[in-house]
Amino acid sequence: MGEALGLVPRQVRLAARAGLLDQHEDGSFDADCVARAAADQRRFLDALHREEPLSAAKAAQRLHISRARFARVARTAELPVVERQWLRRNGADVAVCYYRTADVDALLPHVVADIELRAAAAAVARSQAAAKAARTRAYNRERAQEARQLLSVRRPGADGDPVETVLWAVALGTAAGYLPPRLRRFRDDTRAAALADLVGQARLRPGELAALAQDAVSPALRVLPLLAAPGEVASRLGVPALRLAWHVPAVHGYVARSTLDELASEPPAWLVQLRGDLELERVSAMWSREQERVWEAARGRADAVLRDAERVVARVPDEAVAELFGLDLSVVEALRPRSGGWTAGYVARLLATRPAWLADDRKARAEAERRAASARRRAAARQARGQEQRRDSRRKNDHDA
Repeated sequence: MGEALGLVPRQVRLAARAGLLDQHEDGSFDADCVARAAADQRRFLDALHREEPLSAAKAAQRLHISRARFARVARTAELPVVERQWLRRNGADVAVCYYRTADVDALLPHVVADIELRAAAAAVARSQAAAKAARTRAYNRERAQEARQLLSVRRPGADGDPVETVLWAVALGTAAGYLPPRLRRFRDDTRAAALADLVGQARLRPGELAALAQDAVSPALRVLPLLAAPGEVASRLGVPALRLAWHVPAVHGYVARSTLDELASEPPAWLVQLRGDLELERVSAMWSREQERVWEAARGRADAVLRDAERVVARVPDEAVAELFGLDLSVVEALRPRSGGWTAGYVARLLATRPAWLADDRKARAEAERRAASARRRAAARQARGQEQRRDSRRKNDHDA
């Protein structure tokens, strides 16, 4: 039958599944249906072509759209899946869906609607983005204008405070990206960082910012000798220089010498209170250290008492050991351990193991004599080593001389 219609077996099965050819229960095809298909084969093949299954990639290619758009349109239109195959790719099971060609062709109005909808959404998004950009630009211009007004107020004059002059130069240099070496010690100051942020908000042109930074360097370098270092401030006022930043103009602990002289000659109330707070902190820390020392000493004495008590409790007198093992007192004294006494633990181990030399007085005396001989040999060996070391030392001194 396939040869009569010019079909391959796959196309025959597809025609039967689609109902284009009637098939009997025994698997044969209806002769009249086959004859009608052969008589008008073009119409039959067109109908068979509309039944061909297409994958998502082939369907997107047929509609001249991307796979993402096809997936979106198919999901929106609820396109039926005629076949689903599972493939193994990169160690995972992947489902490949197939769609009917006629159903894919029917998606064309949905594709056009999706394209128009996306274009309209993009236009609205562009319009909203343009409006938002306009509001952002207006806000930035207003913010820059306010920042420039603040900078015009903060800009020090020729006879201004040395601290403000240095702060101005450091902030401009930080914003411009270059600071002279003599001013780099001040770049970590919080006021300088805040002023540098304000310079950034002003949105100055690079050339304008570079010119301002260059003009501010020379005055700042000239007034550096008028600033007192943090060490000098602390020695004259008795408080750390960084604690003065909330009360007087300062840059990273540096204070104008005129301000320092005024504070040293007539200390204000806040400075007196600050000195009192520091003294209170010092006394409190000293008291805490003293209490810690006293506590450590008391704990040391308590530990020593406990150790002595443990040693007293752990000791067993020679008389008790002699009575316990049935030995003569002189033998027990000769067998005394190197530590100088019998501990409870050592006596317990002897009771558990019962070494052979504890059987009677004779074996115990023999063990005592053996230990005494061993002690004499060790002493002789130590004395010989000491003599040898002294001879080596004399030979070395004679050789060096």
